[in-house]
Amino acid sequence: MRRSLLLLALTLLPGLLAAQAHRYPAFQAPVASHRDFTAGVAAGGGATLVGQWREALRPGAHWQLEAGIADSRGADPLLFAGGGMGKELLRARADQPLDLLLTAGLGVAVGSGTTWRLPVGVSAGHTLSLDEGMAITPFVHPRLSLDGCGRCRRDDDSQLTLGVDVDLGAQWRVREALALTAALSFSGSAVVPNEPMLGVAIRWTPAALK
Repeated sequence: MRRSLLLLALTLLPGLLAAQAHRYPAFQAPVASHRDFTAGVAAGGGATLVGQWREALRPGAHWQLEAGIADSRGADPLLFAGGGMGKELLRARADQPLDLLLTAGLGVAVGSGTTWRLPVGVSAGHTLSLDEGMAITPFVHPRLSLDGCGRCRRDDDSQLTLGVDVDLGAQWRVREALALTAALSFSGSAVVPNEPMLGVAIRWTPAALK
C-alpha cells in the first residue's frame, strides 16, 4: 500500500521542486489530540510518505511519533523518523478567536548522509463549524529549527545551521472520527533547501477505549 501511494504521488506531482525527507508539512492543527493516526503524502520533485501517531499526555497536551520514506530525483531514498509533543497555549473563546498550540520535536533522516532537525513553533488557527457536524480549521504553523547534517557536502563533512519552516493549511473534519488536511510548506536553511512542498493527509481519530 505504501509503495502504491508513493508511486501515485510521483506520477501526479512530478513537476514540483526537489523534495527532502526531513522537510514536509507537519499536518498539525492548533488543538491537542487525545489520539489520532495520520497518513500523509507530500511532493516536491519526488514524494514523501509519512505516518504519524499522536496520543494524549494529559488534557491539552499530546506526544507524537512519526516515520516515513522519501524518494527524490537524483538522490538516494531516505528513511526518516522522529518524535515530538504539542501543548495548548490558548483556546478560542468569545473574546478571542484563536487556538494556539506550542510544538517541538526531533527528526532524523538517513540516506546518502544523515540529517537531523530540532523544530520549535506554534500552530495558530480557528475552527469554523459547518452543517452536519463538519468543521474546517484554517491554520498557520511557523517553526524555527536547528538543522544539522553529516556527510552533507563534498567539501564539508558536517554542518549546523538555523532553519525556518512555515505551513499554510486547513483541516476539514468530515465527521467525528475522520478529517482531511492539506498544507503548503515553505522551509529553508543551509542544510534544507528553500523549496515549497504540497502535502495532503487523512486523519483517523478512533473512539476512546472502554
